[in-house]
Amino acid sequence: MLLVLVTGIVNKKVKRLPTWYSFCFSWFLSCLSYSMLFLAGQQTSTHPSYPLCFAQAALLYALPATVACTTFALLVQILLCFPDSVSGTPRHTKTSISCLLLVGPYTIFLLIFTGIALYQSQYPGTLQKAERGTYCISTNPAWIQISYAVVGITSLVTIFVQGYLAVRLYSNPKAVTRNGHSVATTMRGLMFSFIGLATLIIALIFTITGQSTMLLDIVLATFPVLALLVFGTQKDLFQAWFHWKGSSSVSEGRGSVFFGREVVK
Repeated sequence: MLLVLVTGIVNKKVKRLPTWYSFCFSWFLSCLSYSMLFLAGQQTSTHPSYPLCFAQAALLYALPATVACTTFALLVQILLCFPDSVSGTPRHTKTSISCLLLVGPYTIFLLIFTGIALYQSQYPGTLQKAERGTYCISTNPAWIQISYAVVGITSLVTIFVQGYLAVRLYSNPKAVTRNGHSVATTMRGLMFSFIGLATLIIALIFTITGQSTMLLDIVLATFPVLALLVFGTQKDLFQAWFHWKGSSSVSEGRGSVFFGREVVK
């Protein structure tokens, strides 16, 4: 995801909606948070560094909700930019709305991160390495329940947005025939959001039990891979990586072009 994100930032030919960059960044942070002990060479250590363990636990509880919110924000911005069913003209997304979609998920992140950080500072004895030895956790199940309660609510709303977006696609065939690239990106968002159903189920399990299992860890580990396959296999990205020549089709803009027209002002 880091390669996809950096490519989208530095290559002018790769253009996306602002929430796409936020989406990729949140997934990169999520992957990084699970790898902190490994990157620090302390994955096999019985007693890893307390500051490292402290930071990892706070990130692990804050980022699932953040990722769920950035996914929701991406679909909402696609929906807001979707062409009018009568005129076929793409709608504009106001700067204030775009800012809200960008800032909102990270506000949730800061709230949960700050909460767990303050709690761990007051009760350092609740911080420990997980039984499977790959990351640090809090022994208080309330934090995983709070985090995945947010994930569950967000995933449920995302499913409704996904359904409405699918209806809009079906009822507007002109947009499908005239703007293949943007429709393809919309479809990718819809495809990835089917993971929202699995996320909702996992969130319910975590919220009710407050515990993680090896099976759930394996399922969660597949999500970043699926995100990479869905959003990291587009033609313009491969053109940027392998320096393919030739003109490309109209891309959805970095906060500017979607369905062939400027949509963010």
